[in-house]
Amino acid sequence: LHDMGEALADNRPDFRANGQEWRTQPLWGIGMIETINNHTFFLHDGRARNIEEAILWHGGEAKNSVDKFKNLTKKQREELIAFINSL
Repeated sequence: LHDMGEALADNRPDFRANGQEWRTQPLWGIGMIETINNHTFFLHDGRARNIEEAILWHGGEAKNSVDKFKNLTKKQREELIAFINSL
């Protein structure tokens, strides 16, 4: 379980998770989402239209990683997203 912050909170506790905590799905095969499902919607409610938006929506314990992502050059962000799609 990961604290994803207020922006992603649904404020509904579920078993051991509070309303800001989510279980992160394994990223294996994430680059095949569009091919298999005909969409690129991510996060628990599909609000992110692509991987970059999914990264940027994160808060809570991921805020530091989001800040680092924002500070990458455009080329570095593209390379990181390409890597994620290769998983």
